[in-house]
Amino acid sequence: MPTPTPGPGIGIHPPPFPALLTRTGIPVAVVGAIGDRLLVRTPCGAYAEVTEGDPIEPVDVVLDPGHGGDIDTGAVGANGLTEKEVNLRLAFATEELLEERGISVALTRTGDYLVLLSVRAEIADRLGAAALVSIHHNAPRGDPSDGPGTEVFVQSGSEESARLGGLLYEEVVSGLSVFDIEWTTAPDAGVLRVLVPEGRDAYGMIQRPETPTALVELGYIANPPEADLFATDGYIQLASIALADAIEAYLETDRPGTGFGNPPRIFTPNRAPGADVCVEPDLGG
Repeated sequence: MPTPTPGPGIGIHPPPFPALLTRTGIPVAVVGAIGDRLLVRTPCGAYAEVTEGDPIEPVDVVLDPGHGGDIDTGAVGANGLTEKEVNLRLAFATEELLEERGISVALTRTGDYLVLLSVRAEIADRLGAAALVSIHHNAPRGDPSDGPGTEVFVQSGSEESARLGGLLYEEVVSGLSVFDIEWTTAPDAGVLRVLVPEGRDAYGMIQRPETPTALVELGYIANPPEADLFATDGYIQLASIALADAIEAYLETDRPGTGFGNPPRIFTPNRAPGADVCVEPDLGG
């Protein structure tokens, strides 16, 4: 059940582990312990007490399937494919590949529900991950292109975020280029910093985490040929290999990646859904 924001004098002890997979399969950050109960941050940013679940110990990488829930579907393709569903499907496939390679992984969401950006960042930071990769598929449609219009957004002032972004860009563009379809792209596609006019990072999933983070827009779900591709098993297979290869290279090599050189993009995004519209999933008590 939800509880008030914790304060002094209510018997909260340090958390025994950084995160928990509840018995209903929801990953949550653990902020403390109260007797035999765990105090956790819910997907909607509240505090709740739970007693059951599996500990999530520190991991190498956190995967963040963008969007989720009825309020935040993300972009929608002409074929009805929603960004939230392809993001999650790709995250699961990438998680499986990384675990096969001995790389420990956690996800910020595991089903169709909204998770606030602050909560997604907190999960990665509490888990001490070396990298956070936020998975997205772009809109609106770009200009016609001979190859994938992959964009990767990185954190200002972070060399590790930039290197992670460069590796993601390199592997995703290479992996998706095997598909012969009508691609679209933006003129400045590549590894980018996106800033609001005041000069700070524009996107919450780039601005909030302390963990080195990159947000990858693999392609344009708003482009009908790409949306049709994203609905296929073949796309999920090759895209997950590209993401896993990039993450493994980031963790285990000094490769710098490619796709750099564009000036920052100045853009003010729409406000992300907040706690006022967030519906909590069942944490299982």
